[in-house]
Amino acid sequence: MWQQSFPVRCQESSAGENPYLSEKYRILNFARRMTTEETEMMRNTSLGTRVVDGCTVRAALSGVGGAVLGLLMGGFMHAMQPPPDIDTSLSSMEQIRQSYKGFGQACIRMSRNFAKVGVVYAGMECFLERERAARDLPNAILSGCAAGGVLAFQGGPSGMALGCLGFAAFSAVIETVLDLQHF
Repeated sequence: MWQQSFPVRCQESSAGENPYLSEKYRILNFARRMTTEETEMMRNTSLGTRVVDGCTVRAALSGVGGAVLGLLMGGFMHAMQPPPDIDTSLSSMEQIRQSYKGFGQACIRMSRNFAKVGVVYAGMECFLERERAARDLPNAILSGCAAGGVLAFQGGPSGMALGCLGFAAFSAVIETVLDLQHF
């Protein structure tokens, strides 16, 4: 669940004085000193946790994971396709070469699409979690809509709308089934 790294506190100023004439604005020292409990919290939080909690890193990791999964799925889907018209008079090795001619392109295409979905979905979900300060169903639905729209960009507005609806519905079903609040 999302937690703030530093507690936010509003600075109180007296009603009569101009806050922009204070010392921190005059010498451009905007950073406030951390309290001892904030310093302890920073010491007790591991660097890995702080890095992975960032939206950019989370989106990048999802993109890399999506690319790897896409490579595997692309290879599997290409292997399951019916073979093209192959000349049976050729040797077995030549027949295998002909049937796997588009293997690399299929893997790369699927890898690119899975990486796009991973980056957009994870980045959007993390952004919405941070903005709304909640991890709930609307975040998943909006993230799924954005990922579906980006993936179907080449299909035009109607394709993007269908992609948005499809991914949003799928995300809603998955989020409802998993119900992340119980984990």
